[in-house]
Amino acid sequence: MHKIRRGSVIAGGLVLTMALAACSSNSTGQTGTPEDTTTSNVTSSASQSGTGITNPKNPVALEPCELLPNEATATLGVTTNGERTPNDLKPNLPDLCVWKGETTDSKEVSLVAFPGRTIQQYYDNKSSYGYFEKLEVSGHPAVIGNTEDPTKSSGCAMYMAANENQIVLSSTFISTENIGKTNPCDLAKQALELSLPSWPAAK
Repeated sequence: MHKIRRGSVIAGGLVLTMALAACSSNSTGQTGTPEDTTTSNVTSSASQSGTGITNPKNPVALEPCELLPNEATATLGVTTNGERTPNDLKPNLPDLCVWKGETTDSKEVSLVAFPGRTIQQYYDNKSSYGYFEKLEVSGHPAVIGNTEDPTKSSGCAMYMAANENQIVLSSTFISTENIGKTNPCDLAKQALELSLPSWPAAK
């Protein structure tokens, strides 16, 4: 049951990422559709300023399993060593790293950094998700993009702008027994908050 739900959340959580990759106009994955072009012209000043990010980071410079520092794993209740995993849905996308809970199916945290992505692209494509919510993580704009309301689900997909051209996906899962009791997005946000200080600054 847990694995079935987990798979559906992963598929939904990466819908927009795959869509952006499919309409890429260059190797970095920038979109080139007329709608995106128009939006980028209107919001160019916000994009150039990093959408208000005062402390931009460069997570793409790290290996996937370096995104979550060891000292953060104890706080999150996951194993110290993450497992680097290829993206099964879209192999040409960056690998992600998965940290699992101490007990089977208790919880799971995954992080992956995408170059050539802006938070504005997620704002513009919010209709791609069954559930969409804007938020802020330690001064960085972010969104929740789920197939369903995370308060009624075992998983959460949270996309945060590390800088004006990089997005980090924090994907989390909780046990089916905790659905409705624990919001998996709280874990996703905490993972990002604990990781951000360890990432190199954007140049």
